[in-house]
Amino acid sequence: MKISFIIPFHNEEKNCILMLKRVSEYADKTGLNYEIVPIDDRSADKTTELIKSFSEKNNCVFPLFRKIDSEEKGNTMGKSLIEATKKSKGDIIIWTMGDMADDTKTYREIIEKIEKGYDMVFGSRYMPGGSRGNLDPFKAFFSSWGTMLARVLFSVPVHDITNAFRGFRRSVFDSITLTSSGFAISPEFAIKAHLSGFKLGEIPTVYTNRVEGVSSFKLFKMIRSYLSLFLNLFYQYKIRRIKYALS
Repeated sequence: MKISFIIPFHNEEKNCILMLKRVSEYADKTGLNYEIVPIDDRSADKTTELIKSFSEKNNCVFPLFRKIDSEEKGNTMGKSLIEATKKSKGDIIIWTMGDMADDTKTYREIIEKIEKGYDMVFGSRYMPGGSRGNLDPFKAFFSSWGTMLARVLFSVPVHDITNAFRGFRRSVFDSITLTSSGFAISPEFAIKAHLSGFKLGEIPTVYTNRVEGVSSFKLFKMIRSYLSLFLNLFYQYKIRRIKYALS
């Protein structure tokens, strides 16, 4: 079984080589059959050339590069994750962020849980045993409320869907249409997978806030995008249930 590590980078010149080394060394040490698909999302610093240099020395790294588009505004992490996942070859896909926030120790547990029958497994900061680490309490509150709302509206059975850190079977991705271009890709994928009948699970993880570089985290834009997504999905969900009840 092949594992694809999808890693989005945006202006991460201080973290990208460290992150690529971290993942490749972990995968080699644990004997995984793997590939790494780093995707450079319109970086304006040295991220592009650093990823190219690293990939030339590692035959398990297959980089993608999204060019700067003057008409494309705001966060486009969702587009990057979708594009890189489509290009990947793995049976199991792991989304892990390029800012060094995700704990590599969680990778093996995610893979093992998928092998036991789960379709999508989240690295969870907010379940028992998990930790938000040194994430700012204000940001932690707003990153957790989205999952709480999803649990109320859609009965999502996990505790952390706003963090993109997760593993899933390729069949899940191939059967769902994702439309979010930015951070909302994380809850969108989780909610749609749950409503489609896939089995969701979670593993406790410890989050580490970035120590290098500048975050592109835009709190209020994220909240607005989450609310828009949730209302739209809830409306569609209720309409489908009404049609089913009347059929």
